[in-house]
Amino acid sequence: MSGDDDLLKLVDEPAATAFAASEPWRVLIVDDEEQVHQVTRLALQGTSILGRALQFDSAYSAAEARAMLAGQRYACILLDVVMESEDAGLALVGEIRERFADSAVRIVLRTGQPGYAPELEVIQKYDINDYRSKAELTSQRLVTTLTAALRSYQQIRTIEANREGLRMILDAASSLMAVKAVRNFAEGVLTQVCAMLQVDPGGVICVRRRAGTRELLVLAASGPRAAFQGQTLESVGDAAIVERVQQAADAGRSRFGPDHAVLCIRSPRAEEMLVYLATGDPLNELDRSLLELFSINVAIGLDNSHLFEELEVMAFHDRLTGLWNRVSLERELATRIRKGGAFSVVVADIDNFQAVNDGLGHDIGDRTLKASAALLAEVFGLDTFIARTSADSFTLVVPGSDRGALEARLRALFKRLERNVRVDEHEIPLSMSLGVSYFPDHGDTAAALFQNAGIALKQAKRVSRASWQVFDDRFERDLQHRLQTVRELRYALERRSLRLRYQPQIVLATGRTYGVEALARWQRDEGALLGPDRFIPAAEDSGQIVALGEWVLHEACHQQQAWSRSCRRALTMAVNVSMRQLKDPDFVSMLRGVLKETSIDPSLLELEVTESLMMDDGSRLVGVLQEVRQLGVRVSIDDFGTGYSSLSQLQRLPMDRLKIDRAFITGLTQRREDDVLVAMIVNMGHLLGLRVIAEGVETEAQRGRLVELGCDEAQGFLFAPPIPPEAIAERLVREG
Repeated sequence: MSGDDDLLKLVDEPAATAFAASEPWRVLIVDDEEQVHQVTRLALQGTSILGRALQFDSAYSAAEARAMLAGQRYACILLDVVMESEDAGLALVGEIRERFADSAVRIVLRTGQPGYAPELEVIQKYDINDYRSKAELTSQRLVTTLTAALRSYQQIRTIEANREGLRMILDAASSLMAVKAVRNFAEGVLTQVCAMLQVDPGGVICVRRRAGTRELLVLAASGPRAAFQGQTLESVGDAAIVERVQQAADAGRSRFGPDHAVLCIRSPRAEEMLVYLATGDPLNELDRSLLELFSINVAIGLDNSHLFEELEVMAFHDRLTGLWNRVSLERELATRIRKGGAFSVVVADIDNFQAVNDGLGHDIGDRTLKASAALLAEVFGLDTFIARTSADSFTLVVPGSDRGALEARLRALFKRLERNVRVDEHEIPLSMSLGVSYFPDHGDTAAALFQNAGIALKQAKRVSRASWQVFDDRFERDLQHRLQTVRELRYALERRSLRLRYQPQIVLATGRTYGVEALARWQRDEGALLGPDRFIPAAEDSGQIVALGEWVLHEACHQQQAWSRSCRRALTMAVNVSMRQLKDPDFVSMLRGVLKETSIDPSLLELEVTESLMMDDGSRLVGVLQEVRQLGVRVSIDDFGTGYSSLSQLQRLPMDRLKIDRAFITGLTQRREDDVLVAMIVNMGHLLGLRVIAEGVETEAQRGRLVELGCDEAQGFLFAPPIPPEAIAERLVREG
């Protein structure tokens, strides 16, 4: 019987397993005889192998087979040896393995003329899996051969899938490890899972729980659902998805359904991300295992992305307000300068913020800062970059060249600040001082723009708080002059270039000198002595006032003792002290040391403190001044009438004397308002049991009116200017 006749026996053999509903095995028949194709199909019609049906394609030459192999992958090829040439089939084997790089497909070589291709030689030389003569392939033998081939193919494909899956997992873990944002990480997970399972990205959603709640937020999605990024999962509008993801989140593990899967990616730091996949069909065990392994391997990348975000926040954001910080400001300014568009830099400083912290506590202070940040954002809008650049100051970068529009925003800010800021039950009055610089007019570097806005801010505070100033070159020149003053002042004590002058203080009723006020002068060069207005502000700003003030106290107390010995007069010595001195923690102990060293009677030393200083920070300084008075030293309030004190405030201040500011004495005999105010101060002082002294008295008319009003003492050019110590001694001798 011929080989073809034997092949016809296949129709007489019983069919194998019934047709399976899953994806069929694709088998390619390559043979130049039509009858072979027909008989093979007929013999295996309805047959299933390993639970899957068979699907046949036909090629009638090696050339035709090559064309089909280029566009389709097969599980098994039934290949004839002799077709358009005696070794056409054998040559095709090499192409399948090398050109098409398909090592998995099982090749069963069939020949009706074995002599053309000796079996042993072919098996050794070619990468085939079975070699049969067509005469051997009975129906049962054909099923057996295909079963062995397809089982082998299935195992190879499983190994390949495992290897590919593991490769993808390793690649995913490696690539996701470097992702620096959680949202980008979620998008990467979505991409990797879709590639791994060959599923439609439109059916995949990455979500996470909102911190401290069960609410689920969409981190990443594809297709129509991409629009829901950043929104709640409920907004997607699919209750089934929400329920499935919520169940996986509550269980803390992945869940697999008949047409979906929910991956639970939990990091070592307990960060959690959930991935919903619409799979259509149940996932096989291999896919489930790969997904579980994927979840474990990429979990640490989730931690990394969170850490990167936290580091980003720490590096570029202010932790209290959530605003950008100074590092971000420098980066923003550099970027804008590089782009070249016009913009403004505004430095905004909260006036007297320390009083809020001291009076209401740091918690209310912190909330006030947050409220201030929100207020700035409200007034300046989303186009303005806002950073917190120090404890109580903010810097804004406002785009555009319209300076009128900027001034309108500044006015709107001050208008808004007229209303108190409410923090809990507290109504907090806030004011701000601002400095402005323009790019490119006021600098072409970030440092220059920020510095010049800061210089303008200092000028605003110097002129009038709760105002703004635009940078002017004159401000910088003034600043440079102040810096030079500070540098030279540092050596003034060493070089003994500081001097004290003393202005007599007179009892108005008798005209007799009862005391003096010590006033510092600076012999800066060979010229005239510089008055305190030329260097004391610089000493205050630089902190040198502490050392300078200690020197003044020593010098003045020693001089008082010298007069006591030479003139036998117990003069009161008045010495000005500043806020910076009183805030120094060693001030009281330093004063105690001066009293001991000089042996001065403490009751003859009087410290003068400005009224405005007490009103700005009275609660802090009251305790210090109480300690001063416990030492026996007197306290007077200088420049009284300029700080708008209330009677209740005056009552709680530890003091012995009020000094009326010279501004009211100048107009005493010219303006009724000044006359009335001086009279009120004198009466108020006497009601509180205080002595009252007027400064700046220059005319007899002023002296006469002060006597009429009952003022106790006075000083001014009418009596004597600030004079050297020897001139004071001569005056005392004359008075006898």
